[in-house]
Formats: sequence, structure tokens, C-alpha cells
Amino acid sequence: MGLFDKESKEEKQARKEQEILAKYGLTSLTHTTDIESVKKIVNELVGTGMMEAGMKLSMSAKAEDQLQVCYQRAIMEQNFIIIRQLDRLAHLLESR
Repeated sequence: MGLFDKESKEEKQARKEQEILAKYGLTSLTHTTDIESVKKIVNELVGTGMMEAGMKLSMSAKAEDQLQVCYQRAIMEQNFIIIRQLDRLAHLLESR
């Protein structure tokens, strides 16, 4: 790649997906339907991440609104933990 080659929109999206999957430890999912579902969630998160950053930088954002975002983020992270654990369980059950 040259110095001025730009990343295509699809490449950028795929890179961001992989970064978020790696961040939450979801790169080792085994079932293709689970992988596709998580990728859809990740695509939604990329959009809401922008909204989240804007809310944090905005002086007009209310503390209650920021707190809701924090709660939603905590729930999202808990859901990713559950997804990882269920995938591990499914893998263990299949290997028996």
C-alpha cells in the first residue's frame, strides 16, 4: 500500500468490527450465526459510539443523560460477557 492509499468504506468497517470484537474478547466465536449477530451489534455500536462521544463532549448534556449512557454501556459489556460464556459452553458440549 502506498502512503496515500485510502481505506475503503468496507475495509474501514471490517477493521472497526475486528477492533471491537477483540476489545470484548469475541474474536473466537465459533458459530457463524452468532458471529453475524455480534457483527450487527458491533455495527450499531460504532454509530452509537459517535453519539456517546458527542454527548460527553457537549456541555449541554445533562448528567442524567450521561448516566443512562453509562448504564447502557455496562449492560452491553455484560451481554458480551454472557455471549462469550455461552459460546464456550456450547463449544465444550459439542466436544463431548
